[in-house]
Amino acid sequence: MISKVWLAISALLAMPAFAEMQALDDDTLSSMNGQGGVYLSGEFSINKDGGVLWSKPVSNNPSTWTASQRSCANAGATTPENCGMRVAIRSEADGGWYVLDNLKGVFSFEGLTLRTRTINSGFNGDGAAFNQDVLEFGLPNEVKFKDGSFAFGVANQGGWQNKSLSVANGGNPSYQQTNIFSAKIDGTIRMQGNVLIFPQN
Repeated sequence: MISKVWLAISALLAMPAFAEMQALDDDTLSSMNGQGGVYLSGEFSINKDGGVLWSKPVSNNPSTWTASQRSCANAGATTPENCGMRVAIRSEADGGWYVLDNLKGVFSFEGLTLRTRTINSGFNGDGAAFNQDVLEFGLPNEVKFKDGSFAFGVANQGGWQNKSLSVANGGNPSYQQTNIFSAKIDGTIRMQGNVLIFPQN
């Protein structure tokens, strides 16, 4: 009996299967509902070994650097240090620059989500009037930092320039940057919540 059942199953498995993909018409598509999203985990490094814009000088004394050299070691340190990435934002056409300077380190995250969400309620009654889809970024469950560092400051120019050198040597004595705070990060941060991005015409 067992051999007959096995023979029948073997025969079914041996039969070729035919399937054809067909396009759906508009009426069929309009009646279908779907939900999708993206769940991301990963690790990336930002200028872990220094950026590419400036080479590391031999000394930590700014007056001895060439125009293409920069050290991001603390003032007075005997050994120079590679600099990380620099991000500069100017909020007004004639205003100064906010800078995130010397950004580097290894960052990893788990559970960053991306999906669309319909806002048709809440928000003190504004949701019902809005009644549109928005992008929703779900914050990662945890973010890990290894040898992370950055400095936040204000500057009168977006790009960094060496004010210790003369103009003839590629320097800019009028350059000014004031670092408001700097941080070094090692460890894990747990996060909750999400960020909504609303479309605007």
